[in-house]
Amino acid sequence: MKEIQLSNPHKIHKWHQKAQGIVEYALILAFIVGIGAAIFAKGGLAEAVSDAYFQISKTIAYALDNTTAGHQRFAQNQLEQGLKNAITSGKVVLGNNAWVEIDLQSELNSDIHANADGGRDGYVTVYGKDYTKFTGLWDATGLDPSRIALDDADKGSWAGVRIARVGDSNQYTVYYFNGTASKVQDETKGYYTDTNYMQQHFGSGQTPTTWNP
Repeated sequence: MKEIQLSNPHKIHKWHQKAQGIVEYALILAFIVGIGAAIFAKGGLAEAVSDAYFQISKTIAYALDNTTAGHQRFAQNQLEQGLKNAITSGKVVLGNNAWVEIDLQSELNSDIHANADGGRDGYVTVYGKDYTKFTGLWDATGLDPSRIALDDADKGSWAGVRIARVGDSNQYTVYYFNGTASKVQDETKGYYTDTNYMQQHFGSGQTPTTWNP
């Protein structure tokens, strides 16, 4: 009987290297094509790169956790970074023990014509002016609510991030909230300003984090 020859391990290793290289080239090509398409559609390099980076980050995040909770965590990460950037740049300033929150929701907010909401408690300024309405906060964060809106799989729910200043220090606490109503205020009712209540009922097991800009 003819002896079956096993494949050469060296050849198998080289094949894997080539396959990995092909994948890497494909990702680079997809990135370049994505930027090119975005430039053609919007005419701006910076915005095109931002869009391409966002879409790639989203694809990777969903590949790691393609669940409703995973989708919401990705959205919350975008909200968190936007709020942090607004605070570190001075566009948003929190007074002692004040907090500010930004949310994505399923129901359209007629004030900003987007599926989003938010709020604050304590002394908060946006672009040097007293925070009066939520509408100016999106611009300060540099986020586009239509781009990071919750996916179809997450409709009927909401997700948000709250950043609170600890006393008069340069330390902040970041909270992660989400719920099952299509509108934040419908589910939180009169408890939206109570951070402890929000953490207990809408924290979904996510532990608040400490942030020192």
